[in-house]
Amino acid sequence: MKRICIFLSMLPVGLMAQDYIEIQTGMKNYYYGAADTADMDGDGKPDIVINGAIDSDHDGNVDTSFNEVYKNNGVSLMPYGDLGVDATHLGDIKFMDFDNDGLLDIISTGLSYNDVVNYKHYRFRNTGTAFTKEAELEGKVYGSLEAFDFNNDGKMDYSINGTQYVEGAGFLNHLDFYRNTGTDFEIFKAWQPGTQNGSFKFIDLNNDHLLDLVILGMEQGDNPSFKVYLNQSGALVFSQDFTALAGGKMDFADFNADGFQDVVISGQDADYNGYLAVLMNDGTGNLTEQKINIPEIADSSVVTGDVNNDGYYDFMVSGNDENTNAVVKAFLYSPSAQGFIESIPTGLHALGGPGFVNLLDFDNDNRLDVLLSGFDWADPGMPSLTKIFKNTSTEVNLKPLPPAVLNLTKTGNRFNFSWSGASDDKTPTNALRYEIKVGSTPGAANIAKYIVTAPSWFLDLDPSVQNVYWSVRSIDASKVFSDASAQCSLGTRDAVKSNPISVYPNPASDKVFIGGERVSDVELYSMDGRKQNVVLNNDQSINISHLIRGAYLLKLKIKNEITIRKLIIK
Repeated sequence: MKRICIFLSMLPVGLMAQDYIEIQTGMKNYYYGAADTADMDGDGKPDIVINGAIDSDHDGNVDTSFNEVYKNNGVSLMPYGDLGVDATHLGDIKFMDFDNDGLLDIISTGLSYNDVVNYKHYRFRNTGTAFTKEAELEGKVYGSLEAFDFNNDGKMDYSINGTQYVEGAGFLNHLDFYRNTGTDFEIFKAWQPGTQNGSFKFIDLNNDHLLDLVILGMEQGDNPSFKVYLNQSGALVFSQDFTALAGGKMDFADFNADGFQDVVISGQDADYNGYLAVLMNDGTGNLTEQKINIPEIADSSVVTGDVNNDGYYDFMVSGNDENTNAVVKAFLYSPSAQGFIESIPTGLHALGGPGFVNLLDFDNDNRLDVLLSGFDWADPGMPSLTKIFKNTSTEVNLKPLPPAVLNLTKTGNRFNFSWSGASDDKTPTNALRYEIKVGSTPGAANIAKYIVTAPSWFLDLDPSVQNVYWSVRSIDASKVFSDASAQCSLGTRDAVKSNPISVYPNPASDKVFIGGERVSDVELYSMDGRKQNVVLNNDQSINISHLIRGAYLLKLKIKNEITIRKLIIK
């Protein structure tokens, strides 16, 4: 089915500005940086790792490659540990659990001021108290890293893109693949044509549970490119060409909540003019380029997430305008107009490229905050700053509900997982993502634990694995995780927790009904904890017409057990 997206020229501009305030942290200020955010230790709070360089003696000159992990204590970000002399910049860094022990490890690449000739690539293992270097290999510069499970075996692989100097051959732009064997990594050099100053993502574009490739940037021979490869039984087959790009960054999200991932790109075309576009997905993996005509944003970075807490994915861009002034903009998806509204966030520092922008729920209030790094072009000294800004919105966003029904079938060595029943107060069900956790024993995640974009997946496991234990968490567009579903295994189909009940309609405006087992008592609370005046009728209905619109918690007593349900009054 064809999908039409209307863009800025047909929508109001400058509406719905989002406000932020700076949070003081222990972070250093990074030049030429890259960052990743994730919960490295399982405490429920997102942590940060940054790859970049610093001015160690504060004389105005960048002199030291410095990579550091910052732990989130819920109030601030504190230095947890630097990566010592094994630091890089002009590259990339990512969290990934490469040994399936439940602790996120680190991979990085780039160059170092200690050795500007030999680019390096490192792997660091998370011991639970520190990060220790496990591998030092040839690296790439002006590139990027991505971690993913390409062959669906539950073990996280990764690829490195960028340029690398090879003796006798010069500078080569290749995409290298590192396949996780469980005990080490098998290296496939020049796995695919790579790019310099570019970006790539592995995305399941057509929901066939196989990861496809979108890649852009300067290929070998200084050829700008922007291509899509679809995964056909493990082989990446060229599918589409788009406007040739000399460089840029990308991210992906299901903007229109149709169940398929779209792609947003901010970069420069072959003539180094600014380029901003969204590639809308028709569900078969075919993407349609929709350019957004705004003044140039160069040296840019882009990230997706629900900026304004309406439940839909938006995107944010940071970089430089045509006058080399720093600019940070948000583009908010409007489901009614099926397009994007340009918004200028307030309270953020104007930090331009080269740098990065990232969205994370730093304080676990279910609203996305902003991690921003780049040059302060308004300062005559042109320092590069790294800061985090809290989202000051008071908009309520509840965490999603987990899937209610889990199904697992096994054919040969292939385990097919599917689930249903997840929901959220704002993010449409089609746009939810999921974290699937699979272990060989109850509660374990030693087989697989990562995020997928559709409510099903498969794993091809070793023949020795005959049964698994698994659960799923839903993730909304604000990166809020649900509680885990009930755990399931082969032969266990229905994962509905005790007291399977339904609350309908939801959202509701007049009356709401409770289906399922008999409820003996009911209480309703607003999100600020105030108890509301409601009565349970004989038909298990509740009159809510006297209550104001908003989100509530419904507390139900069934057979001396308490069950909580979310209720939206519209």
